[in-house]
Amino acid sequence: MSEKDQKQRKFPCVYMRGGTSKAVFFHQEDLPADENEWPEIFMKVMGTPDVKQIDGMGGTVSSTSKIAVIKKSDRPGIDVDYTFRQVDIVIPRVDGSANCGNISSAVGPYAIDEGLVPAVEPITVVRVFNTNTNKVIEEHVRVKDGHACMYGDEEIKGVPGTGSRIDMYFEDPAGSRTGKLFPTGLKKEIFDVPGYGEAEVTVEDCSNPVVFIKASDLGIKGTELTELNQNKDVMEHIERIRGMAAVKMGFVDDYMEARTKATSAPKVSIISPAQDYVNMDKVTVKAEDMDLCVRAISVGALHKAYPMTVAVATGAAAKIPGTIVYDMVKHNDTDFVRLGHSSGVTEVDMKMDGEKVLKGGVTRTARRIMDGYVYIR
Repeated sequence: MSEKDQKQRKFPCVYMRGGTSKAVFFHQEDLPADENEWPEIFMKVMGTPDVKQIDGMGGTVSSTSKIAVIKKSDRPGIDVDYTFRQVDIVIPRVDGSANCGNISSAVGPYAIDEGLVPAVEPITVVRVFNTNTNKVIEEHVRVKDGHACMYGDEEIKGVPGTGSRIDMYFEDPAGSRTGKLFPTGLKKEIFDVPGYGEAEVTVEDCSNPVVFIKASDLGIKGTELTELNQNKDVMEHIERIRGMAAVKMGFVDDYMEARTKATSAPKVSIISPAQDYVNMDKVTVKAEDMDLCVRAISVGALHKAYPMTVAVATGAAAKIPGTIVYDMVKHNDTDFVRLGHSSGVTEVDMKMDGEKVLKGGVTRTARRIMDGYVYIR
């Protein structure tokens, strides 16, 4: 092998935290023009397939095995285009079928600091077009001295310390993948799950496709944390329901195919009534501080917080009569829905016009962790 052949390939990148996730960010112009070459590059960047992801940047869980590709947009009224990729860990797959709401929150700060959007103090509004869902996300980013602020008093559950507040609004989020808020035409339905029996679910497409499952139908309390990953029978039950929802949404032809062909969509939300529990930080979360207890399953494992796109979908379902979420949530006279998840409570601000979802708002923080080159071989 020649010396030239032994050289590693390198790509300029930025490693960023957005909300409770992390991703490697690329300028689209720094990647091959042929997007068919991207999956191999992204898998090598993350060290996939390998449960340890030891030879790459991946952190061995779905929330740290993500890619964001950004470019200045030529769309009217849009600042940047953002393409998300979820890199699987143990199988050689890169999935672009869904967006990540947490990583979306880092797009605005990244775009400002990379000079793609002019910095305007005290708040720069960045309008982002997500190519995965063909939806717009508006981000209000605090700015000082020409850069996105990193320091502030905002605390989000699942991230230590505080940071600068980012207000995000997922505009007209219904039908992100299927074109319909309720892809099956039903607000709730019964799945006859092979090997398990009946389960009542709501299949919804809002910011991302999601299937909602009652914890009671899975034989669990709904307060479980990472120990749920070791309960192989329950996790299999969940995956079969998710696979059946994938069939209903038209993503696969057979529910078993979802394990390899639709790993990121639909997402799974397990719901239960508001109740006390101990979160990932060993802190007791009280029932009176939430309207609904939720847990998310992402790429076959418990999410250690709650995906923001799933939060918007949950908020919408909580406001629409006839869903299993509406039947279970504690109702109030505000636009806000408080979701008690693995790391604490997240509030989602839902703007509705009857059963039409106008937008869903969440608050996040984000920061640049590293920039330079990532090397692959």
